[in-house]
Amino acid sequence: MLNYIIKRIGIAIPTLLILIAVTFYLMHAAPGGPFTSEKPLPPQVLANIEAKYGLDQPIWRQMTTYLWGILTEFDFGPS
Repeated sequence: MLNYIIKRIGIAIPTLLILIAVTFYLMHAAPGGPFTSEKPLPPQVLANIEAKYGLDQPIWRQMTTYLWGILTEFDFGPS
């Protein structure tokens, strides 16, 4: 029974990581951004907001920061 539980957990962890990665990359592949549907913002304000939320980082860095926050602090980001 213990072997079964260990095997299932061993399968679940990579499955969750793949699911999170696919969802993360699909959200970035969608046209537009989180601030494009609002009224137009001045470029400096938009740059400040993107820096605050880490959207100015490369996508791999955003992904690792997101996963590290989940694993270490149970922080799923701002809602």
